[in-house]
Amino acid sequence: MLASISNNAPTIDESIQLLRAQLKNLNAWPDAGDTFLELLEQVRGYGVTLVPTDYDWLDQVADSACKGEDIGLRFPSIFQKLLTFPDLRHKFLHILKLRGTDA
Repeated sequence: MLASISNNAPTIDESIQLLRAQLKNLNAWPDAGDTFLELLEQVRGYGVTLVPTDYDWLDQVADSACKGEDIGLRFPSIFQKLLTFPDLRHKFLHILKLRGTDA
């Protein structure tokens, strides 16, 4: 069962862990996801820019995640941005929740 998003905004670390838990439950967490998390603090902000069209990808990435596809392999840039940008991550988690993946 997937964790739900509470009314209180989770801290960055909590929302990353929520994202990890939900993607692992869907078998969509990348093999290298944990390694990337370990390096996240070192690479945060380097070469990663959020653009408005990144939000357009969320439905497609959610579709892949719900199918159990490795979203880090299929959408490496969006995966990195999901880990880096809390607002993008929150919207993605909300899309997963709306799709009923917490059943």
